Amino acid sequence: MHEIVTLQFGHFANFVGAHFWNTQEAHFNYQQPGDEEEAAPELVNHDCLYRIGMTNKGVETYTPRALIFDLKGGFGSINRYKLYEAPPAQDYHQQQYDLSWDPSKMETFQEQEYSKSAYQKHLEDEELGLATEEGEDNVELNVIRTWSDYNRVYFHPKSMVTLSEYLMDSEFMPFDVFSYGRAAFVETEKEKDTYDENFRLFTEECDQLQGFQVMADVLDGWGGFAVSYLEQLREDYPKATVVTYGLSDDKMGKSATMRERQTTAVNETLTMTNLSRLSSLYVPVRAPTRQMMSPQGWTKNIRFDPSNRYHTSAFISTGIDNALLPCRLRHGTVLMADMIGSLNWRNVTTIGTLSTGLPFPFGGSKLPNLTGKLSPLLDLSSRNSDEDDQVFSQSVVLRGLDTNQFAKYAAGTQKSPREVVDEMLDSLPIGKSLGDSKIHTSLKYPIPTSFPRFFQGLTAEGYQTTDRSPPNSREDGTSKINSAPIISRLAVTTTTRWHLQSLSDSVKKINLRLLPQFDADTVGGVNTEEFDEAKETLLDLYDIYNE
Repeated sequence: MHEIVTLQFGHFANFVGAHFWNTQEAHFNYQQPGDEEEAAPELVNHDCLYRIGMTNKGVETYTPRALIFDLKGGFGSINRYKLYEAPPAQDYHQQQYDLSWDPSKMETFQEQEYSKSAYQKHLEDEELGLATEEGEDNVELNVIRTWSDYNRVYFHPKSMVTLSEYLMDSEFMPFDVFSYGRAAFVETEKEKDTYDENFRLFTEECDQLQGFQVMADVLDGWGGFAVSYLEQLREDYPKATVVTYGLSDDKMGKSATMRERQTTAVNETLTMTNLSRLSSLYVPVRAPTRQMMSPQGWTKNIRFDPSNRYHTSAFISTGIDNALLPCRLRHGTVLMADMIGSLNWRNVTTIGTLSTGLPFPFGGSKLPNLTGKLSPLLDLSSRNSDEDDQVFSQSVVLRGLDTNQFAKYAAGTQKSPREVVDEMLDSLPIGKSLGDSKIHTSLKYPIPTSFPRFFQGLTAEGYQTTDRSPPNSREDGTSKINSAPIISRLAVTTTTRWHLQSLSDSVKKINLRLLPQFDADTVGGVNTEEFDEAKETLLDLYDIYNE
């Protein structure tokens, strides 16, 4: 079935992951009993990302092949036993803590329950028949506290792992240092044995494992935790394809003081150099900022708040979803090993870039230019670029548009609609390899009601409105859309050198001995030799990309 197992490390990674899984669920064709119309053929092989299971009562389930890690309080209102019966309290305590005394004589202190969002309450009312799916669009989504507030998907209980020794947003004991993450991995495995009990549940049932898709926060303790987890994974799967997205935003990593900025830089250096070593392709992804988006002409169709994780994570999730879409198609499937092998054809360029365009501007008088300042492709990985930058290899995916829809742009020329599409995609710089991939599919990118309502000037299909378009605006001026055409580009380019150079400059004069939080004598600590080696690795990687 060519399965893909997803690993999510950190709170921002789970913001992105929640949007990702909501979108996967939106692909499902639910055929109701008695429906006369035949269900549309599935273009996506859902078995790649989902697994069939069975509850204790014999009820069949279909849940993501995913492991989701977060701090205590990070899961919000999610009920991990929504589909599966919860273990009795006594058994639960004995399993978790191996108690040698009688639990019935224990005094239990329970934390205040996390209140459900209005959106979650509406979904529950739908299950009870008290509300309709059509009413979801009217539910308030302006105040999002955590990713569970808009999550639509049921997960297997073993999908969710809590790092119980750290509390979300704790000022007393923050989870903000690489070495804390490595120590937390040791402690978590000692206490819960998640690798054997959780990870193996999802991997050992796979018939033809394609590989692993990893989303990880990289500026805090989660970087160290992810590195330790992938080191363990590589012992069992040394040749598996692993694509890792290293996520960061302005809320991750502190920068108020010189010491905090140095700590964040050391965190990123240690995480990047290790994850690029452990991954088949490591893709640093920075949440889009207002400065990044302002030159893009297509932003007239999106009201974007770069300070809102609910918004930024949605934008990132579209690129991650689209990048590996060819690996999940029922027809014309491209296996992860083949795709990533083509991107890293030199075997030394293990750091890639991700660009995405949401929505792809379609429906106007002319097609957009895919290069230049007005390109709909927003680079989420590079810190800079210039005209001398080159492309080693790339995989471009345009989805949500049928070839015949390009006929209007072929009118008056001697080109066919197919040739118009190819000409537009071929306008991107040509890679040095012969393995460039440019895929166009009519498969729509669904927009579930959990998605931010930040589109404007679009039809229900996500196309740019014209004078002939029917009205499609809410009271606040946003457009209610069901799907959108999008474009993404996963590439290996020399623009990566700018990120490597910037990171190298920020850590080259740092004396690790003056940052005691990385204490080498503690569990998970980092010694000066390891840090110096990481700085050398940055320089070596810079030389590879500085061609």
